[in-house]
Amino acid sequence: MGHYPGRHAMRRLSAAIMASILLLVAGCLQQRQTAPTLQPAPNQAVRITVAAAGDLLMHNTVVNSAYDSATRHYDFSPEFAAIAPYLSSPDYTIANLETRLAGPSFGYAGYPRFNSPAELAQAVREAGVDLLSTANNHSLDMGWPGIVNTLNNLDAAGMAHIGTYRTPAEKASPLIVDVRGIKLAWLNYTATTNGLSLPPGKGFALNLLSPEAVAAEAREARRGGADLVLAMIHFGNEYQRYPDANQRQIASQLAASGVDVIINSHPHVVQPIEVLSVQRDDGRTHNCIVAYSLGNLIADQRWRYSDSGIILYLDIVKDQAGTRVQGASYLPVYVQKSTTAGRLRFRVLPVSPAIPVAADNSLTAADKTRMAQVWAELTAHLNDPGHGISPYQAQPAANSVSLLLRPAQQFPAGPPGKIHEHLHLG
Repeated sequence: MGHYPGRHAMRRLSAAIMASILLLVAGCLQQRQTAPTLQPAPNQAVRITVAAAGDLLMHNTVVNSAYDSATRHYDFSPEFAAIAPYLSSPDYTIANLETRLAGPSFGYAGYPRFNSPAELAQAVREAGVDLLSTANNHSLDMGWPGIVNTLNNLDAAGMAHIGTYRTPAEKASPLIVDVRGIKLAWLNYTATTNGLSLPPGKGFALNLLSPEAVAAEAREARRGGADLVLAMIHFGNEYQRYPDANQRQIASQLAASGVDVIINSHPHVVQPIEVLSVQRDDGRTHNCIVAYSLGNLIADQRWRYSDSGIILYLDIVKDQAGTRVQGASYLPVYVQKSTTAGRLRFRVLPVSPAIPVAADNSLTAADKTRMAQVWAELTAHLNDPGHGISPYQAQPAANSVSLLLRPAQQFPAGPPGKIHEHLHLG
């Protein structure tokens, strides 16, 4: 499978062109100039799209299917090739790494203590993911070396990470990412470690969830210049399709503390997306968008609701009135499990009547039936016209054939509108 260059190649090309222009303008200057961060011109809005994908839950079967016995290496890129255009097209994309990359000496393993090959990081990066959350119930599966080695391997792949740390200094400051002039602060906390304890003297290594800790980091991020604060929280009840009272209470507390977006993981099924309107700690009314669970991005959980998930898209605008999330949409995904030439394979496929099936992903009758069901159940579960939450307006991938899951008119029609419309948060 080839890799999709996406926005990363375009960024490199743009950077090269900008550097050449600056050198030409500088002329006789002895020092090479660098381009400043672009800021919006007066009265001109800046818009970006941020995407969030679900859990990378790397069961043994998923890992083993990526092994090439001829090269003796793991290649995960085919697993993500079909959704790479939808991960790479946004300006910034995140996902939840629910495994460790501790190295082969620890043994590659799935449930209950996960460890996967480091090649996973490169494949996910090349598919278009920019940031991985690492604070979840599997953070301590390989102990302290697992935390350190995982972050080292993510660094080697050029992948940003948040939630676990190698030193107190690494944890000391919030992660703030400048995306085309909009500063996004990313926070990541987990409510559970599956009963495993932090190594002695390493209390800094993992962000354990408490509303007070999240609120404190959110305030620090604001002081650091963040335009928006986005919290990736790992909590909730597994396999429940609706948030419980505890999830709602904590989400309300985080929203009241000034968090703008809450993206949750752990249930391994999709839960609703809501807009919370709360009274902030400073007395002002504050709207916060909450995705209670994005489900699985990839896993070998074949039962209904866990064989699928969503990619969430947030349209973010910065203008003279401030910075806000202006639109929200979602793209359902389905994990296809098949056998080709005697070899097991997994593929994450986009699910939409508007997206043809990629030419190299033949579908069985069972695949077609299940994907149609995924579309129907997730649009019914998530659509909220009153708050502008609707399916992603996807365009077909270039390497696809004209094979729709079913005629589009047989699917329930979603509400009109695109990602740049509807929802106004502030």
